[in-house]
Amino acid sequence: MDKDASADEAPRLAAEVRDWLVARRIIERELTDSVLGDLGHRPGLGHTAAVEAPDEETGLLRLQTNGLQIEVGRTVFYTIGGELTCRACGAQFEPEDGWSEAVDDWYNGNDSAEFECPECGKPERLVEWSGEFPWGFGNLGFKFWNWPPLSEQFIQEVAVKLGHRTVLVRGKL
Repeated sequence: MDKDASADEAPRLAAEVRDWLVARRIIERELTDSVLGDLGHRPGLGHTAAVEAPDEETGLLRLQTNGLQIEVGRTVFYTIGGELTCRACGAQFEPEDGWSEAVDDWYNGNDSAEFECPECGKPERLVEWSGEFPWGFGNLGFKFWNWPPLSEQFIQEVAVKLGHRTVLVRGKL
């Protein structure tokens, strides 16, 4: 997920990354029903350049739901469960009281929405919270449905292509 793409530049960046992934054969150009509830791009023959394990081990190409969904527009990317870490005091906690209200505030247009650490009380902009299972808030994201873990090299290449800070949000249904 791109932490810094503006609403205006997100469509252009999405198209550039999509075209780059197609050129590298990591995804197919055509949109299909390969993601849940929307259209996505199926893995291409070169998808192994993006993952830690080759397809023989993961079975990615045999799955019905296995595409890349590109999200353009104000979106919250999240993992169910998982802890956040306070940069001020180091406390680790599962976000509870006040977190969903702060997320709603951000989603409704307040880029400066904050959440206070339940341990030390220090407020932090919602978009700056991190942890083992971070949340992502932004205008551009890439959902890799059922893909095995992406390689660190590939994640860095995407970040360089975007030219912005990124966050990897892992999710599982």
